[in-house]
Amino acid sequence: MQTPARNNLPTVRRFEAAGFRAWPAEVVRYDGSWQIRQSPGNLTKRANCLVPLDPGDTGNIEQRLAAIEASFAAADIPFVVKETPLCAPDVNAVLEKNGFVAEAESIVQTMRLEGSQIDAGVDLLPSQDAVLFADACAEIDSKFARSYDAMLRMIEAIEPEKGMFFTEHEGAGVQAVTLCVRDGNLAGLQQVAVLPEMRHKGIGLAITAGALRWAKLRGALTAWLQVEASNEAGIALYKKLGFEEAYRYRYWRRAKI
Repeated sequence: MQTPARNNLPTVRRFEAAGFRAWPAEVVRYDGSWQIRQSPGNLTKRANCLVPLDPGDTGNIEQRLAAIEASFAAADIPFVVKETPLCAPDVNAVLEKNGFVAEAESIVQTMRLEGSQIDAGVDLLPSQDAVLFADACAEIDSKFARSYDAMLRMIEAIEPEKGMFFTEHEGAGVQAVTLCVRDGNLAGLQQVAVLPEMRHKGIGLAITAGALRWAKLRGALTAWLQVEASNEAGIALYKKLGFEEAYRYRYWRRAKI
């Protein structure tokens, strides 16, 4: 996995921790410094994965991975391992030896809100109704719709302040949704989705900027998000706002036979 030279582990730890709070798993436990996250019914990998959090934690890797994989099987949850710069290379070697393959990379991007491009535009008011917001997400995101109950529980379980935004057009239904979690001086964009037929019309840019303005007014200084490295449209949108790459991560899962 290629990562920028400016990577530093304290930065990675900070944003990984913010991500855990912004996208909470229903069950969290630890094996040493490895965090085990399980959320039955939730189809997202972020809520169902093993996350090694210390590159120096390399004892009994094979045995620990086998035991954790068995616990995922018992819970009927696909087993995936999240590799960030905090993951020891020895873990990757054991995963590869045991038939796991790495998926495409995702990028964590950050941006200073002061002096950014978010100040122009119409201010948006977040919804206070998690069910209404979940319904809007389900209209746009098929994965969200397939795990609706679990995703609603997750949204309701978010402890930091959250802004739930969606835009509608009269007679046309939901156009776009964004979930922004303001955690101290950080603003994390967790759910950014635009109806396919409404893309390339500036709607995604407008709702994203509006959510970040909301967070900035509440004391956020730095925005962050996660985007798949193959998502060229998303990366182009975030570049317009001023986001830059901080580090990359990817997931490992067993190769299909």
